[in-house]
Amino acid sequence: MSSLIRMSLLICCCWVSSASAAEDLPRWEAGIAVGGASLPQYMGSDERYSFALPVPLIIYRGERLNLDRGGLRAELFGKRDISLDASLGIGLPVRNSNRARSGMPDLNFSLQAGPRLNWRVQESETSNWTVRLPWRGVMDVKGHYLGWVSEPDLRVNVEAAEDITLRFTAGALFASRKFNANYYSVAPIYATATRPTYQAKAGLHSLSLNAAVFWKIAPRWRAFTTLRYRNLSSGVINNSPLVKTPHYLSAAMGVAWSFYQSDELVASDMLGE
Repeated sequence: MSSLIRMSLLICCCWVSSASAAEDLPRWEAGIAVGGASLPQYMGSDERYSFALPVPLIIYRGERLNLDRGGLRAELFGKRDISLDASLGIGLPVRNSNRARSGMPDLNFSLQAGPRLNWRVQESETSNWTVRLPWRGVMDVKGHYLGWVSEPDLRVNVEAAEDITLRFTAGALFASRKFNANYYSVAPIYATATRPTYQAKAGLHSLSLNAAVFWKIAPRWRAFTTLRYRNLSSGVINNSPLVKTPHYLSAAMGVAWSFYQSDELVASDMLGE
């Protein structure tokens, strides 16, 4: 699977509008983002991937339906504070050139998708707090079902200045036995003197914290940077010989240019952005 797809998904999940609560926004936008990212090859790996690639962006802002960097989002029960959208994720391919997995089968690129329920529990002129409850099924590019993951979290958006938005997220990742086994189990045939047999089980995988900054440089230009820390120490897979470090750190940054904006505008305070 190409680096372009991996980077595209990562930047689309990170990039957001930093509009103030009183600002009117275009109904439609099209643009392009250019960014870079660095992250471990898998959660628990001490080896990393780095990318730098362009990504196309398409945004639609409706009264009850929105299409943006987070996917398709719809309000429920006619209430803006409760919505349902698509939760997406990826799993990077891992070759057996990875030192911890030397001699083991490669891990294929995988896609995660499923519904996410969002409840905005508090909102003021400068901040909002949202509880998000996702569930995602996981499948690799060869069509193999790899179980499921769920990462409920609390997300806080803070308007630090007119053109700067801060975002903080705290969450816990839970995974099925099949998902954990794909990444962390060691069958007897692959056991070595330094890599004993291990059978992963379902349960809490890790805890995470995320911080991001979004800056509106100009009406059509935005910049972002994001940093995520994840700790596997309290997870059920912490004792796997394939977990080389309980500390996961990823970072991404980039800029986005909106080269097309529709004449029709909508008020940002009527949206879930």
